[in-house]
Order: sequence, then C-alpha cells, then structure tokens
Amino acid sequence: MPNCQMPIALRGTEEFDLDAAPVIWLLQGPRLGDNEQVLALGAALTARFGWSVRVKRIQYARAPLARVPLAQSIDHVDLARSDAISGPEAGPPPDLVIAIGRRAAPVARWIKAQHPRTGIHVQLGRYQDDFRDVDLLLTTAQYGLPLAPNALHLTLPITARPAEKLAEAAAHFGDELTALKKPLIGVLVGGPSRPIEFDLAEGQRLLKEALAFADSRGGTLLMATSPRTPAAVTEYLARNLPAPHRLFVFTQARQGPNPYLALLALCDAFVVTTDSISMMADACLAGRETRLFSLPVAPRRALWKPSWPVHWAGRRRVHRLNAGLSADLIDRWFDAKVRAGLAQPSRHVPILTNRLLREGQVALLSDPIPPGTGLASLAAHERDMVLVRIEALLAERRAKALAARLSRRVQDSPRRPARAQLPLLASQA
Repeated sequence: MPNCQMPIALRGTEEFDLDAAPVIWLLQGPRLGDNEQVLALGAALTARFGWSVRVKRIQYARAPLARVPLAQSIDHVDLARSDAISGPEAGPPPDLVIAIGRRAAPVARWIKAQHPRTGIHVQLGRYQDDFRDVDLLLTTAQYGLPLAPNALHLTLPITARPAEKLAEAAAHFGDELTALKKPLIGVLVGGPSRPIEFDLAEGQRLLKEALAFADSRGGTLLMATSPRTPAAVTEYLARNLPAPHRLFVFTQARQGPNPYLALLALCDAFVVTTDSISMMADACLAGRETRLFSLPVAPRRALWKPSWPVHWAGRRRVHRLNAGLSADLIDRWFDAKVRAGLAQPSRHVPILTNRLLREGQVALLSDPIPPGTGLASLAAHERDMVLVRIEALLAERRAKALAARLSRRVQDSPRRPARAQLPLLASQA
C-alpha cells in the first residue's frame, strides 16, 4: 500500500512529566542482526536505569533517499503495515529513539521532531546524513565513519545474548555436548556478503582446516550454519563432517532452544568466518579464544582508475583504513564531506577484522600464536561509556526543557512590581 504523507506536529513540553522515567522506542526493521543490536542497547539501559522500552516494528516500501528533507523522511515507510509512530495509538511519546541502518535513521529523525525539546535520537552502525541531525552515533570500524563530537567509535557492535536464553540452551543441549571430547570448538559459519565471497570451495577448505585444528587440540568441532550459508556448503558439511563432530543447520522453523546459543555458552574456543561481524562479536564477547577463518575478498576498483574526486577519495579512504593508516589531508577532506552528509563511505568488513588481527585480539585459524581474550572486558567498559553518555544527554535535554518551561511561566504570569536588585559593586566617579 502506498505511503500517505503524515504531517509534522511539533509538541511542546508542558504536556510531559520531565521527572517521569524516560520512555525508549526501539525501531526494528527487516535485518535480524541489526534488530538484536538495538534490543541489546535497550536491554542494557533497562538493566542499568530501569527505563521503559517499547519495540516499534517498521516496514519499508523502499530504500530512503539520501539527505531527505524532514517532511519527507518517512515517505519510504509502509505506515499501514508498521507499528504506530504518531497519535494516541502510538502510546507515550518517546524521550529516546534508538535506530540502526540507513532506512531507520530518517524515521528516528522524524519521531524526534515530534518531541523536539526533550527527544533524543541515538543511531547505531551506518549513517549517511548530516551528523548534526543525530544526537549520538554509535559506530564500528567497518563503516569507515569519521571522528565527531557526537560519535562514539566502538571496538565491536553492542550485542548481548540474554543470559536466560543462554542458560536455557545450555541446559537443553548440555548432556549431549558435554559428553564429547574437550575442548569443544564452536565453528560459526556465515555466508557471502559483499565484498566477501563464500562458495563451495571455501566450505571445503573450512572443513579441512577446522578438522586439522581440532586434531591439534584433541577436541571436538561443533559447527553451526547461519541464514546466509550457501546450500551447497551446508550439504557438503552434512555429508563430510565425521563423527563425533557435530553440525547444527540453521532453520527458520526450529522449535525449542537455539543450538547456536548453546555453543556460545558451552564452547571452549571459537572459529568464525570473516564475513559476519555479529557472529564474531558473539564469540569474542564470550571471553574465550576466537580465531578467524579468512574468506576471499573481491578486489576493489584500483585507485589509478578515474572517478569523481569525492568518490576517488572515498575509495582511497577505504584502502587506508584497511591498512590501519592515520588520516592525511585528503582523508580529512573526505571525512568533512561525510560529516556534512555530502559523501558516504563504503561498508568494508575487512577494516574491522584486520584491525582486530593487528591488535592481537583475534588470530587466524592458521596462526600458531594464540589470540588475546580481553575483548569481553573492553566491550563491557565501552558499553558503560555508552550508557553514561546517553544518561548525560537525557539529563541535559530535560534540564534545558525545564529551564524553558520555567522561563515561559514567568513571562506569562501577571505583571508584578519590580524586585529590588543588588547594588552595583562600584559606582561611576
């Protein structure tokens, strides 16, 4: 159904109780991994501050235009199939809107405009508009976004599997898995994701190297596929993975506890294919040894090939970020364009994986040197940093709204005699 234009109705602050607990809206879209990051941040805010969260499921008719005007910022939303975001049926207006991805960003901006004095927009991951339009941007290296006062660059995406779900899965599969020879080695299998390639030949190489790794450790492989794993790879693993190693095939129709969560809870080490940042984060945040199985990356366009200056600078920026180089003059010019919403860097997962490899936080499957296991602690500290930053934003916004309310009340009150004022400290001679 085509979208109908919804008017913008800016609200004041008199109707809101500034002392009430904040209301948080979590925007959910079509991508499972993105949704889990938003839910994880909402759960962290609830656990830390006791704030109320409400999930808003948004359906999209198409992709949004870049730098879309505010009045057109929900034109790409299928309002008929989405949860209400305006009017009485939407519920209490939000103090904080958390969104992820370029489709949800303009929607969050529109929602904030309905509550301008106290509303806050927190954006996760990618962002393609003017940085001044968002209150807080939480991003990671693969998006190539520049430094900014309102941007926090995190080592890994905010993600957290619910403890009760992990415990339930561990209890359900525990007897079956703990009887196997240890160490238990979880192999988390992703799939092709531009520019990363994953075909049958890579699946064959993964099985060969993972079995060799398990033999060197004297342990057991517990392999889990994902929604993006190619069918040919899944079938090859099912036919050729020898006992006692186990394969858990992803299926949307699965009933009961998720074996993937059981692996996160029970495995002693992990091997993750380099296409999936979310699976990499899950493994690293478990606090156990994490190794990467390197998948081939499609070559990028050579820098000597001509293009528009801003496009060439963006391609060059990706090359330099992937190599871990500091920003130079051209990079800073491109970054300024990005902050203004006039350029958009390409998402490039190897930027993040190569950074973690350089820092020794993870290691390649073939690397004889074991990786560090400190990312779980680092992520916890970064999460605390995010929560405190959001709390400070909310306190600042409410304080300014209250000051504006008090000022209006004084201006609207009947005229009173002028109050006596303190004398000047010094008089003119």
